Amino acid sequence: MTVGSNLLSHLSDMTISSNQSSPRERETKRSLSQALTATNEAPQHSNLSGPSNQLSSQHQEDNSNRPNKCPRIQRPSYVTIYVKKPGEKIYSALCLNKPTLDVLKEELASKYSIPKNMVAKFYKRTKKGLLIHMDNRMVEQFQDEDDFNIEISFQNKEGIFEVTFIY
Repeated sequence: MTVGSNLLSHLSDMTISSNQSSPRERETKRSLSQALTATNEAPQHSNLSGPSNQLSSQHQEDNSNRPNKCPRIQRPSYVTIYVKKPGEKIYSALCLNKPTLDVLKEELASKYSIPKNMVAKFYKRTKKGLLIHMDNRMVEQFQDEDDFNIEISFQNKEGIFEVTFIY
């Protein structure tokens, strides 16, 4: 008979003999006996000599309490941006399957009925008024659901359209 079972039988004898105890004492005895029962039912680990076994079992317990790692969030390969010309009240959505300048050119051409081969230059106008020539890296930096005001102008001399994104 183990120490836990001796203590458990002693506690049950105490509860039988002291039916006149307060509810708080009975609850304490009941929770103690439940804890001892749970301890007796748990698998017993062999206690080998040496502190290394104790450390390894403690290490295993620490790892079991550690929360699972969160999966890395992958950004989708597509980006949806919203564009609006100065006279428009409502934004139009452009879904870029790949955030590149060529895909942006195709989407703008189809949305605004412009021949694709005539859209040649893309610019970005900053809040300070700087005009910057756009390249693929700038388009890759678009976040999903970014919104822009755009100006589309036709250059008669060159026969091309220029698109300016106003931030």
